[in-house]
Amino acid sequence: MILAIDTASRALSIAIGREGVRCFAAFQLRSRGQAENLMPMIQRGFDATGTQASDLTGLAVTVGPGTFTGLRIGLAAARAMRIALQIPLMGMTSLEVLAAAAARRYPDQPVLAVLDARRDQVYAQLFRRAGPPFGEAWTGPMAARAADVAAMLSPGTVLIGNGAGLVAARGGPDFRVLDDVEPDAADLLALAMARHMPTYAVAAPRPLYLRAPDARPATRK
Repeated sequence: MILAIDTASRALSIAIGREGVRCFAAFQLRSRGQAENLMPMIQRGFDATGTQASDLTGLAVTVGPGTFTGLRIGLAAARAMRIALQIPLMGMTSLEVLAAAAARRYPDQPVLAVLDARRDQVYAQLFRRAGPPFGEAWTGPMAARAADVAAMLSPGTVLIGNGAGLVAARGGPDFRVLDDVEPDAADLLALAMARHMPTYAVAAPRPLYLRAPDARPATRK
């Protein structure tokens, strides 16, 4: 049984599955309160499936890019459960998870997974095709200006994620835009169940930060 957790962006979600079947999923759009609501959401998942933490055999978590606070919440919870339960933990990027969501609708199209990084920048990754079950990455994850990313794209590319509108506005009308989609643990779970779970001996995943935080410590004058 695998528990998947996502807190990387503007949502909180979890999903539980076993033997390739999703048993429970919950998703909430929220810009704050992820820390307070994550463990109660996980407990609801256990209650709904008649299971408990000790039944888990693996964990999956999004490692970014995303908000600094959100990433820390999900990763801290997943790492704590990994140590307590002595089970493996798999990390995947939020951009991979978005590409998996695109695969449900446009499996054979090129896909740009894109998140708003603010200040006219985006976090983005281009995939030759979305899947299933895996996206074929054309580039690595990047932080760039929306206009620079738009210049990379060919007509017909599927743009998915909360930064899709920013890129589409700078690249013309020939894109399919899915800008109301956030990374979802249900898609993370599907990827985790399709991939080979690492052993517990493999080090826990680290957050993927593509740029320095906006907030900086105050300096003394």
